[in-house]
Amino acid sequence: MPSWKDLISMNKSWSLSHLEQNHGFRTVAIGFIAFLACMLEVNGYAQADSSSDNYLPHMGDRATIERAINLERPSFEPPVDVTGISVPHHLLAADLIARGFWAASKGSYERVILISPDHYRSVKGRFGVINSDFKTIFGQARHDHEVVERLLMQPELFEPLRQPEREHGIQAVVPFIRFFFPSAEIIAVAAAVTTDPSDWIEVASALTPFLTKKTLVVQSTDYSHYLPLAEAIRRDRQTLAVLSTGNVDVVGSLTQPSHLDSKAAQAVQMHLQSHLGASQILVGNRNSAQYTKIESSTTSYLVSVFLKDPNKGGVFRYADQSVFYFGGDVLLGRFLAPMVAKESVAAEIVSEIMNHTQGAPLVVNLEGVLLPDPIVGLGSNTHQMLAKIAAPILRRLNVVAAGLANNHSLDFGPAGLQETIEQLEIFGIKPLVHGSAVNMGMFRLVALNLLPGQLSNEPAGAGFSAASKLLCDLAADPPLVAFVHWGKEYTSVPTLNERAYGEALQQCGVSLIVGAHTHQASAQLETIGRGETQILFSLGNLIFDQIASISSAALLEVRIFEQGTIAARLVKLPNIFETAKNAFHREPASSR
Repeated sequence: MPSWKDLISMNKSWSLSHLEQNHGFRTVAIGFIAFLACMLEVNGYAQADSSSDNYLPHMGDRATIERAINLERPSFEPPVDVTGISVPHHLLAADLIARGFWAASKGSYERVILISPDHYRSVKGRFGVINSDFKTIFGQARHDHEVVERLLMQPELFEPLRQPEREHGIQAVVPFIRFFFPSAEIIAVAAAVTTDPSDWIEVASALTPFLTKKTLVVQSTDYSHYLPLAEAIRRDRQTLAVLSTGNVDVVGSLTQPSHLDSKAAQAVQMHLQSHLGASQILVGNRNSAQYTKIESSTTSYLVSVFLKDPNKGGVFRYADQSVFYFGGDVLLGRFLAPMVAKESVAAEIVSEIMNHTQGAPLVVNLEGVLLPDPIVGLGSNTHQMLAKIAAPILRRLNVVAAGLANNHSLDFGPAGLQETIEQLEIFGIKPLVHGSAVNMGMFRLVALNLLPGQLSNEPAGAGFSAASKLLCDLAADPPLVAFVHWGKEYTSVPTLNERAYGEALQQCGVSLIVGAHTHQASAQLETIGRGETQILFSLGNLIFDQIASISSAALLEVRIFEQGTIAARLVKLPNIFETAKNAFHREPASSR
């Protein structure tokens, strides 16, 4: 007769794709196997055969967890003010769970609020809480007895979670909590699948009084479920676009389990982080097929970090993704010319921007003509930049591509544009001319000038139609990013025209649309189409001679993951022109 461990080992031959053929049987089978795993008690914690199905809660597989923790040890210094993380609960992706906890590892937390889906419908009402301590491979983890008892005094909202040992959304994550924060007490909450947005607001309000400076909120969530790989990636694009907006009200538009296994956990986390004034940084996206090579039925994983100071988010760098930044209008000439010619001023500008980008590659909209020598007699209002002054600053900022699809690149005619292209290439910067796709490694980038009358002598609508056809005909592999020059100056929100343009670009396969030209930065990202495309109407200025009362600035951080998905994050900037003026006026008058 086989032992309990033998029975679990037999599960190795039962993949989830086989069980997927019968959803009802799948639920019973996985529940039974999970029960078997929880029955293996040795030295007070659940034991499981490491060869069995890694989707299940092998909380006792110390080797798997320790290997994941060691593998994900970061090469950077994590910030200390992390207020929340979102991690998977399939130990197949134990390395991604570890990534989330390493991101928060410099914090000193006395309390962890853990929010999980209720996988086995153990909750009869709306939310269940665990009112007992946890046995883990790293020792006992305490529950926050006082807070849990107070929550259970609201029986219309909370109930004791039945059979808590079965809930892998909690049990798979608790060992990581115990390892990283051994003295923290845990409030573990499981959300019923039937809860709605009003319930999410209510439970967030109930948990808010227990948020302190030493509280970490951990969201335990897996994302797209049971889908073929290509469809799972499409759903991930939609989910990432929704999360990049930071708008919790849009979470309800996602579906369970095609997008994620718990809209409730996602929304409650976002409500709590909004109360804390924290913003989200998506630092991981992977699919189970990258571990198992099984593409017929998959699960997706995301990792998020929440920070009160989003400017510290640039430190998160990982080998399985590329990070780029997009900056707005750059004019290192005109009234800025005498300022940036001073090394101390140039150094302060570079330092301010690099504090945000951490030296990551930067793409900018170059608003003017780059020349080896000045053209005299043109007056001080021209958009000419001296290469010997401007280009070294661009290189110190790690500018890798410069947009020339704008209303000033032809200020000196085709010859001036060609000279700009040549000067950029001398300094190793890719020129982005209208309509050509440039390979940026993990993504393709195309610059478009969509200002009326800029493309040709045709009417504005005809010009856009030509640009749209040009884009749709591009032979460019996804993901495709469009760097678009458009909009009315001194505005930060798109008109119906720009929204229509965005819809057309989305239909041509664009994953991300980044806008420039208007000198004012948009307040947030949006989604268009069916939510698969992210759009930022305007970056505003980066380095441009306009004061803060009429202009604003932002960077867009773009993370491109190995499966071709994109997470974008808006980072506000101070007015760099005023930074330059202040630095310039600190110089002795004799040296100006």
